[in-house]
Amino acid sequence: MKTSITLAVTVLTTTLATPLVAQPQQFEAAQKLKPAHVTSHERIAPANEPGTPLTIHGLVLDAAGKPAAGVEVFAYHTDRTGLYSAPNAADPWRLKGWAVTDAAGRFEFRTIRPAPYPNRPIPAHVHVTLSAACCGRQFHELMFEGDPLATKEYRERFASAGEHGIYATVNRGAGGGEDVNYTVRLRTR
Repeated sequence: MKTSITLAVTVLTTTLATPLVAQPQQFEAAQKLKPAHVTSHERIAPANEPGTPLTIHGLVLDAAGKPAAGVEVFAYHTDRTGLYSAPNAADPWRLKGWAVTDAAGRFEFRTIRPAPYPNRPIPAHVHVTLSAACCGRQFHELMFEGDPLATKEYRERFASAGEHGIYATVNRGAGGGEDVNYTVRLRTR
Protein backbone atom coordinates (compact mmCIF):
# COMPACT_ATOMS: atom_id res chain seq x y z
CA MET A 1 0.00 0.00 0.00
CA LYS A 2 1.42 3.34 -1.01
CA THR A 3 0.86 6.50 0.98
CA SER A 4 0.91 9.95 -0.48
CA ILE A 5 1.12 13.45 0.87
CA THR A 6 -0.91 16.27 -0.57
CA LEU A 7 0.56 19.74 -0.22
CA ALA A 8 -1.50 22.88 -0.49
CA VAL A 9 -0.31 26.47 -0.57
CA THR A 10 -2.43 29.32 0.65
CA VAL A 11 -2.86 31.87 -2.11
CA LEU A 12 -0.37 34.62 -1.41
CA THR A 13 0.28 37.91 -3.08
CA THR A 14 4.02 38.23 -3.12
CA THR A 15 5.58 41.65 -3.10
CA LEU A 16 9.24 40.75 -2.66
CA ALA A 17 11.46 38.47 -4.69
CA THR A 18 14.42 36.31 -3.86
CA PRO A 19 17.16 37.61 -6.10
CA LEU A 20 19.26 35.08 -7.94
CA VAL A 21 22.46 37.05 -7.57
CA ALA A 22 24.75 34.33 -6.24
CA GLN A 23 24.93 32.38 -9.51
CA PRO A 24 23.91 34.55 -12.51
CA GLN A 25 26.31 32.75 -14.89
CA GLN A 26 24.75 29.40 -13.98
CA PHE A 27 21.27 30.82 -14.56
CA GLU A 28 22.18 32.13 -18.01
CA ALA A 29 23.96 28.87 -18.91
CA ALA A 30 20.88 26.87 -17.86
CA GLN A 31 18.64 28.99 -20.10
CA LYS A 32 20.65 27.85 -23.12
CA LEU A 33 19.46 24.28 -22.38
CA LYS A 34 15.75 25.14 -22.61
CA PRO A 35 13.92 22.82 -25.02
CA ALA A 36 12.66 24.32 -28.27
CA HIS A 37 9.04 23.43 -27.43
CA VAL A 38 7.66 24.01 -23.91
CA THR A 39 4.06 23.43 -22.80
CA SER A 40 2.14 24.11 -19.61
CA HIS A 41 2.76 20.50 -18.37
CA GLU A 42 6.41 19.52 -18.14
CA ARG A 43 8.88 17.40 -16.14
CA ILE A 44 11.76 18.49 -13.96
CA ALA A 45 13.00 15.10 -12.71
CA PRO A 46 12.86 12.10 -15.03
CA ALA A 47 10.20 9.53 -14.18
CA ASN A 48 12.85 7.11 -12.86
CA GLU A 49 14.53 9.67 -10.55
CA PRO A 50 14.82 8.24 -7.00
CA GLY A 51 12.68 10.09 -4.49
CA THR A 52 9.09 10.83 -3.56
CA PRO A 53 7.08 11.88 -6.63
CA LEU A 54 5.96 15.52 -6.48
CA THR A 55 3.57 17.40 -8.76
CA ILE A 56 3.62 21.20 -8.63
CA HIS A 57 0.31 22.68 -9.80
CA GLY A 58 0.99 26.36 -10.42
CA LEU A 59 -1.19 29.39 -10.98
CA VAL A 60 0.33 32.72 -12.00
CA LEU A 61 -1.72 35.87 -11.56
CA ASP A 62 -0.96 39.27 -13.00
CA ALA A 63 -0.61 42.34 -10.79
CA ALA A 64 -4.40 42.85 -10.89
CA GLY A 65 -5.04 39.27 -9.71
CA LYS A 66 -6.16 37.89 -13.09
CA PRO A 67 -4.67 34.70 -14.62
CA ALA A 68 -1.47 35.47 -16.53
CA ALA A 69 -1.10 33.52 -19.78
CA GLY A 70 2.21 33.01 -21.57
CA VAL A 71 4.47 33.41 -18.54
CA GLU A 72 7.65 31.34 -18.77
CA VAL A 73 8.31 29.35 -15.61
CA PHE A 74 11.80 27.96 -14.90
CA ALA A 75 12.28 25.77 -11.83
CA TYR A 76 15.14 23.77 -10.37
CA HIS A 77 15.85 21.96 -7.12
CA THR A 78 18.05 19.45 -5.33
CA ASP A 79 17.70 15.69 -5.55
CA ARG A 80 16.68 13.42 -2.67
CA THR A 81 20.17 13.78 -1.16
CA GLY A 82 20.11 17.60 -1.18
CA LEU A 83 22.50 18.06 -4.10
CA TYR A 84 21.89 19.99 -7.32
CA SER A 85 24.33 17.80 -9.25
CA ALA A 86 27.42 15.66 -8.75
CA PRO A 87 30.57 17.55 -7.69
CA ASN A 88 32.35 19.15 -10.69
CA ALA A 89 29.45 18.33 -13.03
CA ALA A 90 29.17 20.41 -16.21
CA ASP A 91 25.49 21.10 -15.46
CA PRO A 92 25.17 22.68 -11.99
CA TRP A 93 21.38 22.17 -11.84
CA ARG A 94 20.61 18.65 -12.99
CA LEU A 95 16.92 18.73 -11.95
CA LYS A 96 15.44 21.68 -13.81
CA GLY A 97 12.57 22.37 -16.16
CA TRP A 98 10.58 24.97 -18.05
CA ALA A 99 6.87 25.45 -18.58
CA VAL A 100 4.70 28.24 -19.94
CA THR A 101 1.38 29.20 -18.38
CA ASP A 102 -1.77 28.36 -20.34
CA ALA A 103 -4.70 30.73 -21.02
CA ALA A 104 -5.88 30.21 -17.42
CA GLY A 105 -2.44 31.10 -15.99
CA ARG A 106 -1.75 27.49 -14.99
CA PHE A 107 1.31 25.26 -15.28
CA GLU A 108 2.37 21.90 -13.90
CA PHE A 109 5.70 20.26 -13.15
CA ARG A 110 6.20 16.56 -12.38
CA THR A 111 9.32 15.95 -10.33
CA ILE A 112 10.45 14.59 -6.96
CA ARG A 113 10.43 16.15 -3.50
CA PRO A 114 13.76 17.95 -3.01
CA ALA A 115 15.84 17.46 0.12
CA PRO A 116 17.55 20.20 2.13
CA TYR A 117 21.23 20.87 1.50
CA PRO A 118 23.49 18.47 3.42
CA ASN A 119 24.94 19.97 6.60
CA ARG A 120 23.35 23.40 6.06
CA PRO A 121 20.39 24.82 8.02
CA ILE A 122 18.32 25.75 4.94
CA PRO A 123 14.90 24.13 4.40
CA ALA A 124 14.18 22.10 1.26
CA HIS A 125 12.88 24.29 -1.54
CA VAL A 126 12.22 24.68 -5.25
CA HIS A 127 13.64 27.74 -7.00
CA VAL A 128 11.04 29.24 -9.34
CA THR A 129 11.73 32.01 -11.87
CA LEU A 130 8.85 33.69 -13.69
CA SER A 131 9.53 35.68 -16.86
CA ALA A 132 6.72 37.82 -18.24
CA ALA A 133 6.66 40.60 -20.84
CA CYS A 134 4.73 42.82 -18.43
CA CYS A 135 6.88 42.33 -15.40
CA GLY A 136 10.37 41.08 -16.26
CA ARG A 137 12.04 38.25 -14.38
CA GLN A 138 10.90 37.45 -10.84
CA PHE A 139 12.40 34.90 -8.44
CA HIS A 140 10.62 32.87 -5.78
CA GLU A 141 11.24 29.87 -3.55
CA LEU A 142 8.61 27.24 -2.86
CA MET A 143 9.22 25.75 0.60
CA PHE A 144 7.37 23.12 2.63
CA GLU A 145 5.55 23.43 5.95
CA GLY A 146 6.70 20.86 8.46
CA ASP A 147 10.33 21.06 7.36
CA PRO A 148 12.23 21.03 10.68
CA LEU A 149 14.66 23.60 9.24
CA ALA A 150 11.84 26.11 8.53
CA THR A 151 11.93 27.45 12.07
CA LYS A 152 10.38 30.70 13.19
CA GLU A 153 13.89 32.18 13.46
CA TYR A 154 14.76 31.09 9.92
CA ARG A 155 11.56 32.59 8.51
CA GLU A 156 12.12 35.88 10.36
CA ARG A 157 15.75 36.09 9.20
CA PHE A 158 14.68 35.30 5.62
CA ALA A 159 11.97 37.99 5.69
CA SER A 160 14.19 40.62 7.34
CA ALA A 161 16.70 40.15 4.50
CA GLY A 162 13.98 41.31 2.07
CA GLU A 163 13.42 37.80 0.75
CA HIS A 164 10.48 35.47 0.98
CA GLY A 165 9.39 31.90 0.57
CA ILE A 166 5.97 30.53 -0.17
CA TYR A 167 5.36 27.70 2.30
CA ALA A 168 3.24 24.70 1.31
CA THR A 169 1.02 23.15 3.98
CA VAL A 170 1.36 19.35 4.04
CA ASN A 171 -1.82 17.23 4.08
CA ARG A 172 -1.66 13.40 4.09
CA GLY A 173 -3.50 11.66 1.24
CA ALA A 174 -3.48 8.53 -0.92
CA GLY A 175 -1.84 7.72 -4.25
CA GLY A 176 1.93 7.41 -3.76
CA GLY A 177 3.10 10.98 -4.28
CA GLU A 178 2.81 14.60 -3.22
CA ASP A 179 0.99 17.52 -4.81
CA VAL A 180 1.71 21.22 -4.35
CA ASN A 181 -0.68 24.01 -5.29
CA TYR A 182 1.50 27.06 -5.90
CA THR A 183 -0.11 30.44 -6.56
CA VAL A 184 1.92 33.58 -7.09
CA ARG A 185 1.06 37.12 -8.20
CA LEU A 186 3.40 38.99 -10.50
CA ARG A 187 4.71 42.37 -9.43
CA THR A 188 4.84 45.24 -11.89
CA ARG A 189 8.28 46.60 -12.71
